[in-house]
Amino acid sequence: MWRHASRILGAARQTRTLKSLIKKRPQDDDALLDTLRSCTQLYESHIAPTNDTTMGPLERNYQPTMLPFVLLLGNHSSGKSSFANYALGRRVQQCGVAPTDDGFTVIAPGEEDADQDGPALVSDPDLGFEGLRQFGPGLVQHAKLKLRTDLAATNFCLIDSPGMIDAPGGSTLDEGHERGYNFEASVRWFADRADVILLFFDPDKPGTTGETLSVLTNALSGCDHKLHIILNKADRFEKIHDFARAYGALCWNLSKVIPRKDLPRIYTTCIPPADGEVREGHGDLANGLEDLRRTRDDVMAEVFRAPTRRVDNAVTRLRDAASVLLMHLDVCAAARSARRKELFALYAPSVLAAAACVSGAGGLFVAGAVSPAVACGAGGLAATAGLHYLNAKNCRRNLERLDSQEGLDSLYRKIYAKESVRGDGESLATWQIVRQHLLEKVVPVGGAALAPAAPMGAHKKLRKILDVEAPRLRRQAAPATYPNVRHDDGSEAAVP
Repeated sequence: MWRHASRILGAARQTRTLKSLIKKRPQDDDALLDTLRSCTQLYESHIAPTNDTTMGPLERNYQPTMLPFVLLLGNHSSGKSSFANYALGRRVQQCGVAPTDDGFTVIAPGEEDADQDGPALVSDPDLGFEGLRQFGPGLVQHAKLKLRTDLAATNFCLIDSPGMIDAPGGSTLDEGHERGYNFEASVRWFADRADVILLFFDPDKPGTTGETLSVLTNALSGCDHKLHIILNKADRFEKIHDFARAYGALCWNLSKVIPRKDLPRIYTTCIPPADGEVREGHGDLANGLEDLRRTRDDVMAEVFRAPTRRVDNAVTRLRDAASVLLMHLDVCAAARSARRKELFALYAPSVLAAAACVSGAGGLFVAGAVSPAVACGAGGLAATAGLHYLNAKNCRRNLERLDSQEGLDSLYRKIYAKESVRGDGESLATWQIVRQHLLEKVVPVGGAALAPAAPMGAHKKLRKILDVEAPRLRRQAAPATYPNVRHDDGSEAAVP
């Protein structure tokens, strides 16, 4: 994984292979390169092996893409392809009112123009798209790689996505897998690796497409820090009244799927025509074109921050992965402890009752009372069997409850009592990820109590990543430092 990070910030190979067509990017600060390397080493040496051993919730064989990338999502005809052409500084994608793409398109800088199909893209072990195989040929065979020269983006790539639409009858396409693959899951795969995500809406469909809202609710959850919502084609409005209605409709639809009182910023912008000049406005919106230009510049600034955001995202992913895995280990360890207690409660009374029965019967037999001894032994064994039956029934019920959502929630509240009492939002969000994985993946194959235990020292290493390594890497990648600030490790921040 480290060699992927080094290719991001270092020189590309000069051989005539697909990888050699990726242009070299300028050398970045050594501290950023060091941060990426440290994140990779910590993840591969401590987190990934523990996750694989313990049936953890993290993605198996996680591989980053070779280049940082910006993911473009939105309804069809919302201006994704037009924005890609504008941001790249040349025409690469076809644009039109009707859907023009039926798959994901990776657009990257190259030494010459070249196109590759989906199977070639995912089969290259170094580009970082091998994970797309899990979605089947429906996605792979419709994916594309376009390498282009003279792009404005020389150190990152753009990924254009198929426009989101609804199937006839009101159901979303993904519900019936009418695309041939799980679109929501594939968007989630890209979103996890993306450094910037742009979600486009247009005036004709301001958030009313069911598939778009479903993707925003499910596939993009947890990606708020890199998600930007754009109301595009704002220069098409002829009246302020029309703009107000479209903007209000978008806010209304977003409020139904974003569980917060405050909506995120909505970038209201437009893309100039091919000649490079912004088209003239109409009616009352003519005076607002300068504001649209400024907003478009803000969006472009976010796009070109993708390479530096790769480092921030790497540290964030390292910390989040350690936090999720640590909670998984804690809950599974508590489940194993609870299971041992239940089994002890099942067998201990039966063993003691059987021992008392044998001891009493033996005493009577030694005393010469053979018939009472036999009667005592038989009655005692019958009572022991009845007691064991009742205890077994109660044990089975308690073990089933242990693997239920109620039982898992009880374990979480017991382990993380302080966080539960003070309503720690980060802890609760982490628990929701862990609980979903336990209920969907672990419980069906035996339960949390039967999940393999963590290797020796794994818990301590994860705690060190959270408390020491992640803060150190965050400071190392920080754009500014502050003098005379003493850190927890005893060091002081350097004077800028």
